[in-house]
Amino acid sequence: MNSDERFIELWNDYLEGELDESGIAELQAIVAGDDRLLRMAADSYQIHRLLGLIAQDSASRQEDFVSATLARLPADDAHFVDGVMQHLPQGSPRKGTTVRMLLAKWRMAIAAAAVVALIAGVVFLRPKSELAIVRITELNGAVQWTGDGGQVVPDLYVGRALRGGTLESLSADSWADLKFRDGSTVTVSGQSVLTISAHQQKELHLRVGSLSASVMPQPDGKLMLIHTPTARLEVLGTQLNVEAEPSSTMLSVNKGRVRVTRLVDGSVTEVPAEHQVVASVDRNAELKVTRRPRPVTAWQSDLPTDGLYGKWLPELGDSNGSLGTAPMLWGCHEKPITLYLVALSVSRSRPTPVLLTSGGKFRIRGQIESAGNVYFGLTTRQVKGGFAGKFLVERHFNVVEETGQFVDIELRLEDFRPQEKELTEKFPDKFPDSPIGLELVDWWCCTVNEDAGLRITHVELDADIIEPEAGPD
Repeated sequence: MNSDERFIELWNDYLEGELDESGIAELQAIVAGDDRLLRMAADSYQIHRLLGLIAQDSASRQEDFVSATLARLPADDAHFVDGVMQHLPQGSPRKGTTVRMLLAKWRMAIAAAAVVALIAGVVFLRPKSELAIVRITELNGAVQWTGDGGQVVPDLYVGRALRGGTLESLSADSWADLKFRDGSTVTVSGQSVLTISAHQQKELHLRVGSLSASVMPQPDGKLMLIHTPTARLEVLGTQLNVEAEPSSTMLSVNKGRVRVTRLVDGSVTEVPAEHQVVASVDRNAELKVTRRPRPVTAWQSDLPTDGLYGKWLPELGDSNGSLGTAPMLWGCHEKPITLYLVALSVSRSRPTPVLLTSGGKFRIRGQIESAGNVYFGLTTRQVKGGFAGKFLVERHFNVVEETGQFVDIELRLEDFRPQEKELTEKFPDKFPDSPIGLELVDWWCCTVNEDAGLRITHVELDADIIEPEAGPD
C-alpha cells in the first residue's frame, strides 16, 4: 500500500471516529512528509471549518446555507476534491465506498442532509482530546445528545460518533446502545441521563436511570469509572447492570468484579460475579454485598413507591390511590408527539430478579375516562446479562362499556411483540422475539396525543406460575 492509499485509509478512519492515537500519529507523519498531501489536508480543514457551521443552523435554513457556503469556497478548494477522488482505491471496500459517496455528494451541489450527516462527526486533524469516544450502534425512541459546547442534537442516528457530552433517553420506550473503540458497550434505557467524560480513560456519570455495560479488560491504572449520585464504581472488565436514583444505586454484577465506593461516608466494598449491592444516602444502612437472589415469576406493584413516571392521585374508590398519566413530549421538533405515560420500576421496592415465563399474565386494575388505544410495554434483560429489548402490546377501550368505571385488564406475555422487529431479525441472540425467558426491568402504559384520563391502581404478574428450580451455586 503506497502513502496515498494509506493516507485515504487513515483519513477515512479518522472521519469515522475510529482512529486511535497510534493511527493519528501515523496520519500526521504521512501528511508532514508529503507537501502535496499537506496541501490536501489544509484544503480539507478549511472546507470543514466552513461547512461545520451548517450543523449549528436551523433546519429551515440549512439548504440555503449550503449553497451560500459553497459559493464562497475558493476555486482552489475544488482541486482538493478532484485530487482525493483520483487517489481513492479502486474496488468497493466499505470504508472507501463511504468516502467516495460523500465526496460525490459534495461535487453534485451537496444535498443539505448529506452535508449535515457528514459534518456531525468531521473536523479534520482536531485535537486528540476531541476524538470520538463512542459510536451509536442502535437506538429507539426519544434520545438526544448535548455536546460540542452545549449544542443539543435531538435527531440522532445509528453510526453517529460522539465525543464528550450528555446522552438523554427521554421516555419509557427509549434506549440507545453505545460502543467504545475497544469494543466495550453501554446501553441506557428508559428515562436515563448519562454524561460521557472526554478523559484518557472511560468515565461515565449516570445521573438517573438504567445502564447495562459489557466492559472489555481495561489497561492497568485506567479502569472504567461509573459515577452515580450515591456511588463510584470502578470496573476493570465485566458485565454489570446499574439502576441509579438520587437517593440510591443498585449494582448487579454478572461477570468480573466491581469496586464500589459509597459517597455518603466513603465506605468501600467489592462486588464479585453473581452478586449485588445497594449504595444509598443513608449512612446508617449497611453497604452489604449479597448473592444475587433466585429469580421469581410473580410480582406485584407497590404504589406509589414503584412509580417512575406519572402523577400520584388521591384515594380512588376502593383503592389507596392511583398513579395517573403525565404528559411527555416525544419525537422530532417538526412533528412532536405527546405521550400520556405511567411507568413503574420492578426492582425499586424489591431488588429480586423477576423472570418472565410461559403462561404468565399481567393483571392491571385502573380507570380510563375516554375511549381509545392504550399501549402497554416492558423493558427486559437477558438472564444474568444485559439489555434485551422492549416489548409492546396494544389494547382498544370502548367508551360505552368501560369509561368512568374500574377496568380490569389481563395481558398474556405471549401477546407482547418486539418494539423493533428488525433488530430481532438481525440480532436474535441479543434481541429475542418474545419476552418469555427474559428478566423484567420496568413496566409502562401510555396513550398517544390524547389524554384518556388513564389511572393505574395495581399491576401484578400472575403469581400462580411455578418458579424455576434453583441452579447450582
